[in-house]
Amino acid sequence: MTRPLLPGVLLAVLACLPIGGTLLVAQILPQMEQAFAGTPDLRLRVSLALTIPALAIAICSWGAGWLADHVGKRRLLIIALLFYALFGLAPLLLDSLDAIIGVRAGMGVAEGIIMTCSTALIGDLYTDGQRERLLSLQTACASLAAVAFAIIGGALGEFGWRAPFAVYGIALIALPAVLLLVPAGTGRAPSGRGADDGAGRLPLAILAPICATTLLLSLCFYVAQIQIPYLLNAIGTVSPTSVGLVSAMTNAAVVAGTLCFGLTRRLPLRTTNRLCFLLIGLGLGLISVSQTYGPLCVGLVITSFAGGIALPTLLNGAMAVLSSEQRGSGAGLWQSSFWAGQFASPILIIMLASFAGGLSAAVALCAVGGLVLGLMLSLKL
Repeated sequence: MTRPLLPGVLLAVLACLPIGGTLLVAQILPQMEQAFAGTPDLRLRVSLALTIPALAIAICSWGAGWLADHVGKRRLLIIALLFYALFGLAPLLLDSLDAIIGVRAGMGVAEGIIMTCSTALIGDLYTDGQRERLLSLQTACASLAAVAFAIIGGALGEFGWRAPFAVYGIALIALPAVLLLVPAGTGRAPSGRGADDGAGRLPLAILAPICATTLLLSLCFYVAQIQIPYLLNAIGTVSPTSVGLVSAMTNAAVVAGTLCFGLTRRLPLRTTNRLCFLLIGLGLGLISVSQTYGPLCVGLVITSFAGGIALPTLLNGAMAVLSSEQRGSGAGLWQSSFWAGQFASPILIIMLASFAGGLSAAVALCAVGGLVLGLMLSLKL
């Protein structure tokens, strides 16, 4: 039986909230550094304020998937939306950078539950054809949300570094929508046989290479996404609005890549990933040698376009090897891999920049390393 798509569209949109929310804050990183000037290890702490949710998602998503399989996905999603709003809005009132890092970590736990439950609920509600389309829509929605949040974050950043955090209140609008549109009883914990028997064991021999490739892709992809303010400032001082516009452009390229997924999904997974890592290596290499805005923007677009193709390819590849009993845990493992890469990306750049002598050299090393490792991992898919 074909189900109405509206609940699935809502779930696809909810799964993109953490991606858009990260880029919302990315636009005001230089302003946060100015606001907390004098704080020890300032650059690292501000980067943590941005990416600590990704670490929380990476740590908690697999466990959230297991919990959702046992206590019910819809119930857990509703609770997570409440805490997402609570923790997301808290920086409006906080004056301590450490406190902001703490509430951002709590928000990350909520985000991990939201993404995992939303993805798994799509699998519970829809059959193969509809499920594939909605999972692809999920990636497209994430990119569109990132475009919108990048513009909004840059615009609100003109009113101070706190203003963009108000957007996290959107979860209070999403909550009644979930209650109304997602059928009660969907995603309930199984009675009797379920995730604890052999049918619930993850096919790690297939899933692990997909997740490892996802982690590496995320690590390289977010170099282009998160480092935009610093890359632009290295060329010349720019306003938060300009940073937001460039971020919107790169995420529009992600949307374009996602739209091309319909053309590439018939290719073998290995072939698609080789192509994507070649493009990412090219894009990051161009970014690393750019001295003006034009080549920099071209490199950002190439890298983002490749990520837009690769992300739905890897997500659908992971979901295709999972049964209904494995879906929560499997979706959580994939989300953990993706967000571990996002968390590690800015920290890796800081370490590489210190070692290699600057941001451009660090991006160049990521271009070479990501290309080589990505091609090696694609051989195992």
